[in-house]
Amino acid sequence: MLPPGARATRVFSLPVPTALAFAPDGRVFIVEKGGFEGDQEAHVWTFNGASLQRWLTLTVSTEGERGLVGLALDPHFEQNRFVYVVYTSARPQPEWRLVRYRDESGRGVEPTVLMRAAFDPSCSFHFSGHAEFGPDGRLYVTIGDLCLGNPAQFLEHPAGKMHRLNPDGTIPRDNPFHDGDGPNLDSVFALGFRNTFAFTFDPFSGQILGAENGPQCNDELNRIRAGGNYGWPWDFNHQTCEYADLPQFEKPLYVWKVPIAPAGIAVYSGPMFPEWNGAVLVCAWNTGQLHLFTLDDVRQRVTGVFVYAIPGASCRIGPWVAPDGAVWFADADGLYRLYRPWRNLSILLPLPR
Repeated sequence: MLPPGARATRVFSLPVPTALAFAPDGRVFIVEKGGFEGDQEAHVWTFNGASLQRWLTLTVSTEGERGLVGLALDPHFEQNRFVYVVYTSARPQPEWRLVRYRDESGRGVEPTVLMRAAFDPSCSFHFSGHAEFGPDGRLYVTIGDLCLGNPAQFLEHPAGKMHRLNPDGTIPRDNPFHDGDGPNLDSVFALGFRNTFAFTFDPFSGQILGAENGPQCNDELNRIRAGGNYGWPWDFNHQTCEYADLPQFEKPLYVWKVPIAPAGIAVYSGPMFPEWNGAVLVCAWNTGQLHLFTLDDVRQRVTGVFVYAIPGASCRIGPWVAPDGAVWFADADGLYRLYRPWRNLSILLPLPR
């Protein structure tokens, strides 16, 4: 059961919200995928608590998992107003793009392409596209295997990787595979991913936790480290549908034997649900349930797994933890907010000690 008194309410309707971020000025930035077929308009919206405002409109390629899929706010947003989005362009040649915009008078202006990756136009799956700033001030972003599989293991190819960039798109020299003019893509931080839709920085340990979509089985919860190789496609036995546990690859924290299609991840830290502090939350696209993991004191091992059905809502995308501690999540038709009415205050007094 959910924590006592928890309830979910629909915030608003929106077709396939894929990412959101809470701005320091109180606005919520939200991106919508743009559909599932052909070239369509997709939007970045802002929500001020009362109404939605259109911040950016793009024509994107939406086949399958293509579309407008990623969003991050610069850690110095109050000063530079930078917003980063990830999408698959529609014309003239489809490509995966990471683009920086600037927020001016409630609109996105001055697009600057920071990273791009070509893909086969027949590919409609495994684009990932999650973007997030780390505590080191670097921008991390994932690209799926782009339907190719093997390139996830080759450092010359961007697919199947987590990349690490400076906020202006240049490459940090301390990246684990940085070799200057050598064959490696210097931006690669970790490799061997199939389709990591989302990752997050654990505020309790600083480590990166990622949710990986496996094939017909073997979805994973991973602890992602610099230089780590997560095995795709060679750590999976296609004949037995088993995780292969090869010693040269990083071992997952947890493996789902029945696929749930994890489509988001967050570590809970907030006042709304103090009993969840430190827990890892994952939304399941296949079931609409919220999965919760507890970790040991050193954050290296899963100690408990709990699965929640949320009455009147489906946790298919997300979740995201708001500054007030409420948990936001989405389905294909809109956004929801999980909260406790008696803690639903704009300013929470500290508990007495």
